[in-house]
Amino acid sequence: MRFTVITPVLNGMPWLPDAVSSVARQRELGVEVEHIVLDGGSTDGSREWLLAHQEFGCDLRFQPDHGQTDALATGFASATGELLGWLNSDDVLAPGALKAAHDVFVASPDAVMVSGVSLFIDRAGRITGAMMPPLDATVEGLVQMRMNPPQPSTFFRADAYARAGGLDRSLNLAMDVDLWIKLARTGRYVVLPDQVLARYRVHPGAKSERLAWASAREDLGVRRGNGMRWRSHAGRQLFWLVYLRRILAPLRWVRRTAMRIASRAWGA
Repeated sequence: MRFTVITPVLNGMPWLPDAVSSVARQRELGVEVEHIVLDGGSTDGSREWLLAHQEFGCDLRFQPDHGQTDALATGFASATGELLGWLNSDDVLAPGALKAAHDVFVASPDAVMVSGVSLFIDRAGRITGAMMPPLDATVEGLVQMRMNPPQPSTFFRADAYARAGGLDRSLNLAMDVDLWIKLARTGRYVVLPDQVLARYRVHPGAKSERLAWASAREDLGVRRGNGMRWRSHAGRQLFWLVYLRRILAPLRWVRRTAMRIASRAWGA
């Protein structure tokens, strides 16, 4: 079975070379990989680097898009692989990741989605933690527990993606949450809790970091649309992030300011 990996890019330097080379290295274990890279208009040298390094065997497409989800959906629509996944330009596949996922799909014909562990790395590539796959790999677990499949270490069958209706282009931040739930409704979800398949880079410029509140709000909408209960693990977390934390933040600022003023007055 062949993989198609989609990489959407918009100003992906300096980490784009690591992402691209990590996909190319998957072929060393005999895995057939189609790597579609869609650049939406980079101005930081990403386009030039991609054109200068075609030895990595990417299918390069330079075209405007309407954001990350639109680029991904466009890429998946033209994918030729039976197995799919996406790797953002600041993340990295672990050596042998696609071979490990491939073997699961071969051994488990009823599996539609496979996830392993994603290690958190910082700007310099140092490991800072780990994102584990869900403990409850069911539709109910994905909706009610806010323990999402690690996106860069999750792969799925192309036919299941088509049956699920693909990515929802109206979503900008929780499109992966929506897709995981839809895919799980089509068949069995397999997790590999002891296998590292990718490294997820955390840095201030990452969309998930810059738009954390908006991401939680969109996540809430997706889960509520799939029957999330407010008393569930996900419901409690998202209620705090979307509503309570936003309300309490100004009060904390007022308290800190009052304490600073009082300290100065007492010091005087």
